[in-house]
Amino acid sequence: MLLCDIGNSFAKFYDGKELKRIPITQIEQYRRQKVCFINVNPKVEKLLEEFENWINLEQYITLDTSYRGLGVDRKALCWGVEEGVIVDAGSAITVDVMEKGRHKGGFIIPGIRFLQRDFAEISSRLAINTLQQVDLTHLPQNTLTAISYGIIKPIILAIKQFDMRIYITGGDGELLHHYIPEALYDPLLLFKHLEKLVQRKGLC
Repeated sequence: MLLCDIGNSFAKFYDGKELKRIPITQIEQYRRQKVCFINVNPKVEKLLEEFENWINLEQYITLDTSYRGLGVDRKALCWGVEEGVIVDAGSAITVDVMEKGRHKGGFIIPGIRFLQRDFAEISSRLAINTLQQVDLTHLPQNTLTAISYGIIKPIILAIKQFDMRIYITGGDGELLHHYIPEALYDPLLLFKHLEKLVQRKGLC
């Protein structure tokens, strides 16, 4: 079984053991393989229609929700969770709430790297390459720590406002997990949900 998550610039392939990330321009090499995929990139939709062995999983992902315009990647993450808060910490951070199998809603906040760039644009004195590990229970005593605190704490508070199990994935997921150790962190969460969907529907 080969699964694929197509984003705006890169495609991620997962065979059940190994995760591979390639530029969108290189997906042609998988044209003849049987692939089950989700796609959020409208620019490659026509190309994907030519890939006869590729199966678009979006049609199989059903979610009870009133949210309009929910992306297929968020749908897939929520689909595999009966109850909890699902956090995908990428370029933007998406937070979705599932309750008794129903999607209650969600929100999007700027990603950590984006916020770092924002500080750098305000002043070169506020530019930092990497965030400092901070104690969120104490006020910072220097500028570097203050910036890290100012970026991280609002994100953590937004996520922890719900008294529910928290699931974290995405490129900055490990960083957030440091501040929410009780959460379940899994960088392969999306693919595990797609894997379950494919098995249930008898695809790929």
